[in-house]
Amino acid sequence: MARNIIKVLDIGSQSAKALAAEVRAGDPSLRILGAAMVLTDGLRRGEVSRRESLVPRIKEAMREAERSAGIPFREVYLAFGSAALGCQKIKSCLPVSTGSREITSGDRERVLAEARSKSRAGVNREVLENHTLSFRVDDEPCVKDPLGILGESLEVEILTVTSFQKPLAEFIRAAEEAGLAIADIIPSPLAAARTLLEPRLAEVGGAALDIGAETTGLAIYEENLPFSLRVFPYGGNHVTHDIAIGFQIPISEAEKIKISGEAPGRTSAAQKKLASIIEARLEDLFELVESHLKKAGRSGLLPGGVFLGGGGARLANLEEFAKANLKLPVQTGKCRGLEAGSKLGDPLWSVAVGTALLAAEREKEPLAVFKKPSALAQKISSWFKSLIP
Repeated sequence: MARNIIKVLDIGSQSAKALAAEVRAGDPSLRILGAAMVLTDGLRRGEVSRRESLVPRIKEAMREAERSAGIPFREVYLAFGSAALGCQKIKSCLPVSTGSREITSGDRERVLAEARSKSRAGVNREVLENHTLSFRVDDEPCVKDPLGILGESLEVEILTVTSFQKPLAEFIRAAEEAGLAIADIIPSPLAAARTLLEPRLAEVGGAALDIGAETTGLAIYEENLPFSLRVFPYGGNHVTHDIAIGFQIPISEAEKIKISGEAPGRTSAAQKKLASIIEARLEDLFELVESHLKKAGRSGLLPGGVFLGGGGARLANLEEFAKANLKLPVQTGKCRGLEAGSKLGDPLWSVAVGTALLAAEREKEPLAVFKKPSALAQKISSWFKSLIP
């Protein structure tokens, strides 16, 4: 029997991560076969700025991952997490088609198709995913599946995840130039949430905040479904650069100070200066996070709390700062869904691991409401090539 192996590529502004994971029948956890992480070049705030510099780094990540896993990387699930991502909620309502007023699978599929038809992303945007959030029968909320309920009308609400076309196309083209085919594209905030959030906390209401080098992804979940997402153009590198400027030290030293929380010289004056520098930059980020929570109607209303992921989650005293600013439970997450003893539990790997988990779920559910694997990538790639004279 052929092995079911998922291959993932997560390209960040500071590092590219690749991994191969085996999905085993009857076992919900992934077995990591191999993984690699290399420094990247040619990205700025999660978007391709110099493709000629990025492609060799992707190839290097693939070679290292192939060496680690002992298998070739030809087709990958690609995580995408730039500020080009966005989402919107769409509702659609149609009359029940049967004279008996009993809702059938046909009614359900018609109203879903109607909602998805409204989810056109608009000029220069592309729909990545549609998630069914809820149904209502005769304007009354019902269980997740309305099949068999009596009513005159059926309404559905979906969450549509979109992206600007060009940044996504640049990402896809870089991966293709590195010799890879794209199985599907996974929004990074949803990937991070998949591995950081426990199902019971995603059920009552929780969020994952993945802090990368130059971007931070936020995904809010309720009833184990994505409720909202956003990517902000701030990350851990902004804190590092501020420390380097403030203390007039190399960036490499500033990075160590950011994680340790110990200022040069360790004097009380230096510690106060360091705290002031870090807090000023974090306030910028958490003001954006809090603003989005308010817009989503979930400010201070996530009992499951906020789970921190990404390399930026290692910042000293980040949990306490986040609690004070968001007025919510906050803790640094770890990668769930891996077999015992895995070395990829560090939240640094949250997007890559979460992408593998979501990919495994999608391969098990071929009838789920997602685009056909690789169809979106082919469409975007063709669109990009049409722009080349």
